Amino acid sequence: MLAVTVVAAAVYVGWRLFHYPGGWDFAFGTAHSRARDDLDRARRQANTLKRESHKELDAAHASFKRAQNQQREQVRAIERRIAGLLRPGRGSMISRLGDVSLHEHSVLVDDQEIPLADLAVRVDHAQHQHFLYLTQPGGKVRLHRYPRSEHDEDTVRRFAVQLENAIADENAYRIRAAAQADKAQTELADVRADTEAQDKARAHIVEVEERQRRDTRPQRAHKELEAARDQWQQLTGKRPR
Repeated sequence: MLAVTVVAAAVYVGWRLFHYPGGWDFAFGTAHSRARDDLDRARRQANTLKRESHKELDAAHASFKRAQNQQREQVRAIERRIAGLLRPGRGSMISRLGDVSLHEHSVLVDDQEIPLADLAVRVDHAQHQHFLYLTQPGGKVRLHRYPRSEHDEDTVRRFAVQLENAIADENAYRIRAAAQADKAQTELADVRADTEAQDKARAHIVEVEERQRRDTRPQRAHKELEAARDQWQQLTGKRPR
């Protein structure tokens, strides 16, 4: 505690000597208290006006920044919505048969993903196995075999029906998603074009800057502070900051 007290006292003394340069008597002596008060008053007035001016201008710039950020967030939200509509991903799994798993928007065959949109399904049966053909819109065909010893014909057919129903659902989803995406694109263009909030905030910055340029108080306060510094320098030979 004693060490802390000594350090605190040393800091205070150093601050006083720096704040009121010229020596111990000028920094602490009662004979010069009025001179210190005059200097402090001029400092406070100048600093208060400067601080208020910066605060007001910073608030105006912050308002403009908020308007910009709000528009950016709206744009990003719509862009994410469009991406989700057009690229919905695999989706949750609906069913599985062997190494073929059916998901909301795609089917996985031997861990290779095939989009469901416009996919064609065909099932054939042979003596020892079943054949599942998946034909993509471009004509590429994927074949998967199901041994009869592991899968009966009815199970394979029911899985093929699930595939066909999921494909129909996906094709309908794609139509809806495309329409919703087009609508969202229009909304996105409107949001990007809407700069009203930013324009108002920018105009407010100009207004604040112009009003501050016309305000003579900071200049008067600075002159009074310089006069107080001059008086202190005449008194002590040292010019305060």
